[in-house]
Amino acid sequence: MLRWAHEHDRVISSEAPFDLHLAESGFYTTHQKRRSDAALDADDLARPYETSPELAAFRALEDMGVYTQEDGYSPIKAKESYYTRELKRRTIRKRPAGSRTPRGAAKRKRSRRILGFFGV
Repeated sequence: MLRWAHEHDRVISSEAPFDLHLAESGFYTTHQKRRSDAALDADDLARPYETSPELAAFRALEDMGVYTQEDGYSPIKAKESYYTRELKRRTIRKRPAGSRTPRGAAKRKRSRRILGFFGV
């Protein structure tokens, strides 16, 4: 394959002509990996990655020590908003018993019960 690429002017490396010994030593692979990584880095700069709220919550939980590097991020859990709920649950400040309700909470309307079709 490397020989075909060289012969068809698709040289993987412009630093040296095709050499079987270089190919066996991994020279072409290393050079192509460098070129590929540079192209991916340029693409990342051109289009920055925006993290999802679930991934951000997972990373915050990881920083808190809830998860470690060995724990994997689960797309199934993320779809169910598990990580954001878990982060919210762990970061909610609990009020001491007998404390007053937060400002404005008393003014909130209660949700009214919806009656059935016939008003039963």
